[in-house]
Amino acid sequence: MKIFKITLAILLISIRLSAQVQTNHYQYNIDLLNIKHDQVSVSFTPPKNKVKTGTFVMPKLVPGYYDAMNFGQYVSDLKAFDKNGKAINVTKVDTNTWKVSDLEHAVKISYQVADGWEHILQNTGGAKSPASMFRKDSVAIINYNSLSGYFKELTNAGFKVTVKKNAKFYASSALKYQVINDTTDVVSASDYRHLVDAPVLYCAPDTTWLKVGNTRVLISFYSAEHQNHSKILAEKLKSILENQMAYLGGKLPVKEYAFLIYHESIPKNGLLGDGLEHSHSTVCLYGSKTLDRLPKALMGVASHEFFHILTPLNIHSEQIQNFDFLNPKLSRHLWLYEGMTEYATIHMPVKQHMISLDEFVKTINDKIKGMAGFDNNLSMTEMSTQAIQRQDQYMNFYQKGALVGLCLDIRLRELSNGKSGTQELMQALMKKYGPEKPFKDEELFDVISTLSFPHIRQFFQDYVENGHPLPLGAYLQKVGISYDEKTGTVGIMSSASPGQLSLRKAWIGI
Repeated sequence: MKIFKITLAILLISIRLSAQVQTNHYQYNIDLLNIKHDQVSVSFTPPKNKVKTGTFVMPKLVPGYYDAMNFGQYVSDLKAFDKNGKAINVTKVDTNTWKVSDLEHAVKISYQVADGWEHILQNTGGAKSPASMFRKDSVAIINYNSLSGYFKELTNAGFKVTVKKNAKFYASSALKYQVINDTTDVVSASDYRHLVDAPVLYCAPDTTWLKVGNTRVLISFYSAEHQNHSKILAEKLKSILENQMAYLGGKLPVKEYAFLIYHESIPKNGLLGDGLEHSHSTVCLYGSKTLDRLPKALMGVASHEFFHILTPLNIHSEQIQNFDFLNPKLSRHLWLYEGMTEYATIHMPVKQHMISLDEFVKTINDKIKGMAGFDNNLSMTEMSTQAIQRQDQYMNFYQKGALVGLCLDIRLRELSNGKSGTQELMQALMKKYGPEKPFKDEELFDVISTLSFPHIRQFFQDYVENGHPLPLGAYLQKVGISYDEKTGTVGIMSSASPGQLSLRKAWIGI
């Protein structure tokens, strides 16, 4: 009887494998129904190929988070089979790569993926938002960079992913999930970059849709302790999104956007947060004792992450367009991706009259104090290319990078007699490039000078490339704001001239 059962099992495996056929894309299967020990079973059929030995890759890095996370560390028991169920030799090369023999005839590759984190407070030594998390019959956050990979020899193929999930789960994502039945969803992406760019939150739905101009915005919320909270968060977000739309010229450059928000109760007061932007969505993770402070905290994070619809979605370099997930070559322009995004985040509220001039000056003061904790003689372009090695300086992109944007904005307003600043510059760059047209890293400063003023090229050479100290006192004085270099404090000048007041009004509307 035992022999019969074993024979039958082998026969069934053989039939199942023979039913899998290679196509022109990766066919992935993710099983959220049978999670065991915080591990998910993943399998896929590679695209048609003539490759003798292929190199399977799990990412070392992902766009938007500039530190090595080595997602291969979560993968175990990787196996490969041909159509007859015969095992194909697999050799693990290092943390993130495996060699698969006879890839041409491999119809199934399977492995287990461990949970990247369990709790907001868990000390994992890095951000949690780029990793995946799954709790059986409760919630799953899928970042495809930690559950799926690709072959170095087959990088141009599309992806089709079938997800087995709890019947009560709903897929919140920037990608469109097709519901096959109560426990099966299917989603497709044109390539690996687009798949990784769209995480998904699986849980019982607590969702609210907003219409902001012509853009549909999804707010999806999960908390084990608090239900039906997405509507409250949506009401808070609507105002800031409408002001961002006005700041961007009255139209948002995306048709749909998704905020995927996870909350976990922690045993003490305060709030911990972690987020990662994507082209059409953002994942926000929060830990707090209550939800009282969540809306305000979300406002700040959401504003910054949402502004990434400008850069890197519409304005980015070839290094991001053709991102190497294993051995990435980083762009020189983190001052643009993070610094200018942070500047827009602090500039928009005052320009849209959401905050007062006094409040804006306090924000500037905070950025200056924050910058003081870093080495401000370093080239920001060199820091960008060495972001992985210089994690001790990385957060300065949100301090000095934002102040570079401030000075650039004032200088552009000065040269144009108040007619144009960084808002108009970003619109011009977005029009010139777009989601699928990258710029050449070494040409960006010359392009900006052509689109604006030749004098701006010297600005970039001095303060972004050569790392000279920012002339904050001189630039702020142009708009009637004083800066005491000895104390590092900023204040509103009581006797500003008509010219200073005029330039200030063009700059911030006050």
